[in-house]
Parts: sequence; C-alpha cells; structure tokens
Amino acid sequence: MKLSVPHISRKDLRSVGNVLKSGWISTSSKTVDLFEKKLSKFCKTKYSIVLNSGTSAIHLALKILGVNKNSEVIVPSLTFIATVNPVLYLGAKPIIFDVDQHHNLNIKDVINFINEKTIFKNKKTINKKTKKIIKVIIVAHMWGRACNFTELKNLCKKRNILILEDAAEALGSYIKGKNYNHCGSVGDLGCLSFNANKIITTGSGGAIITNSKKFFDKVQYLANQAKDDTFNYIHNECGYNYKMNSISAALGISQLRRLKKKINLRKKIYERYLFNFKNSKDIQILSYENKSKTNYWMNVISFKKLNFKQTYNLSLSLAKKKIQTRRIWRPLNLQIYLKKFQTYKIENAKKIYFSSLCLPSDDNITNSDVDKISNHIKKFYEIIVNNKL
Repeated sequence: MKLSVPHISRKDLRSVGNVLKSGWISTSSKTVDLFEKKLSKFCKTKYSIVLNSGTSAIHLALKILGVNKNSEVIVPSLTFIATVNPVLYLGAKPIIFDVDQHHNLNIKDVINFINEKTIFKNKKTINKKTKKIIKVIIVAHMWGRACNFTELKNLCKKRNILILEDAAEALGSYIKGKNYNHCGSVGDLGCLSFNANKIITTGSGGAIITNSKKFFDKVQYLANQAKDDTFNYIHNECGYNYKMNSISAALGISQLRRLKKKINLRKKIYERYLFNFKNSKDIQILSYENKSKTNYWMNVISFKKLNFKQTYNLSLSLAKKKIQTRRIWRPLNLQIYLKKFQTYKIENAKKIYFSSLCLPSDDNITNSDVDKISNHIKKFYEIIVNNKL
C-alpha cells in the first residue's frame, strides 16, 4: 500500500500518444496553451503558466515579486525544502516561522512579528534586527489543507508586503472567504506542482496562477528565455528554460478531467482513518478546518507518547507488511545549512516532526486496506508504549 503514486489511464496514454504523433512536443504548442486555459478555468484565475517544476514556479514567482539580495522572505518551518531553496537562489534570506495545529504557517505569529519586530518606512517593511526589507511571505498549504490568511493579507496591503502561495500540494483545495477561492488564487501569485506523487501529475511539472496581467506577461517572458526578438535571437535580460513541454501538458489535460473523482476517493480514505482512530486519546489523524475545502491529498497521523526513534520503528514495522509510510518534512530550522537564518518562536514544528508519519493515501486504497493499516498501527503502538521499544 503506497503513499501516493501516479495513475495513468488509457485516456492519458491516448492524450500523450496524440501529441507524440503530431510532432508538436516542445514547449510551444496549442497543447500547452490548452492546459493553461483549462487550469485557469478550474482554479478560477485569469491566467495560468505551466512550467517544468513546482520549484521553478516558486523561483520565478519570487523573482517577479522583486526578491533579491536585499530582501527577506518569511517562510513556514514545516514545508518541503523546495519552498525555501529559491529564496536562496536569489540571494535573499529566509525568516523561519512556526506552524499551527494544521501544519500551516502560524498566521498569528507572523502578524505579531510584523507589528512588533518591524518598522514601516518609505513604504517598506524593515526587519528591526537585520535592517533588511521583508518583501514576501510564503504561505504553504500543507498536505492539501488550505491556510486561511485573510487577516494577514489585510496587514500586508498596509505594509507593502507581497504574498506568494505555495499550493504545490493543494490543487483542488479552497480557502473560505466571502466565497470559496482556490488555493493559490488569493495571494499575489500562486504556485502548483504536478510531480509524480501529487493528486494529478504531468510526470514532473508545476504552474503559476495569477489574476494579474502584468505578472502573467512577465512570467511568460522569463520562462521562455526572455526572448525579445525570436527571429534575431535578441534577449535583453536573463531568462530561464522553465516552460512545460507538450507531452507533459497532454498528460495534465487528461489527468485534470479526473481530479474531482480523485478527490472524492481520497476523502473516503481520510474519513475511514478518522473513524478508525476516533476513540484514541493518544493517536490522532490530522484533521481539516471546517471552513476550508480540501483535496485530501495526504493523511498524517501523530502519536502523543512516541518519540523520534519509536515512530521510525513503527515505520519499519509497517514496511515489513508492505505498508509505505514516511516521516513528514523535516523542519527548515533543523536543516544544517539553514540554521544560520533568523527564526521566530518555533515550538510546534519539531514536536510534530518527531511524532508524526504520512500514511498511505493513494486513490486505490480500500476501506479494508485502511482497516489493516489502522489495526497494525494500534497493535504496534501498544507494544511500543508498554514495552518502551
């Protein structure tokens, strides 16, 4: 039983096959344009630009938002490493913050930091400690759980701070405001991922979604090697080879048609896990905010009485039963090369990391599979607790 694997249907194969037969397999084709249009329609944004990875999307988005060596970017501690690495690509410095009970950026902490640890001067928010400009806040929607940052957005407008949504795991998830808005469409720019383990895949790939024509034009320009004159090969600034190819786009178009069905399948898996552990005081399935809508991409379980080694032993035991688990993302502040950067009140992230595991959440998992996984966890948990293995 796997965590989350790609599911390739006959329609997927036909879609990719048609592109291969056409010969139009590069980054410039009607297939790429069509995927972008369908993605915009699904996310209800004016524009979408499909790229070769989610990491490229974050890198390009940060660059377009003006991040450079004089900037700082606020990031959550509990996220995949690709959220923070592009900050370093641009010579900027991250400020690492704690997460809340849903594993999302602790919005209250960020608001307190901005109010108490920064000054607003010449229309710029400046970190009192480092004297650098806080240019962007990255809000990551973890495991497909929407992070509601409405209050933070209002403050950022006053403080001239931009918001980038890392919605890599959240295609099909929505934030509740006056209406339901797709994750990635609420901030200034949003980034998606179509990596092989995501709820839909293009093999590798990502996208930027936005409602800004200015940002859209700039992303398209830079992602296509910043071509100013395609006939004479004139480039007036440094661009990138970041656009998605037509083969990946064809797969994305086909996969997107099944997204709602896939979400419904994963919702049932989540509900079964929740039911199986509802009477446990020490074992908890990570829940969702009632106000949001989610894609149920990944289920996470946490144990009140287990330490780092014990959760690892549990994972090994499950692996012997051919049940795949993994530890959640290692907090950024625990990564050796990131320890030199400023942090703010990080308390939850480390505890969550030590005591949690990602559980099989794949489309094909049945109720019977979930029951087997749950029963084995319960039995092994009792052995660990009673014998202190």
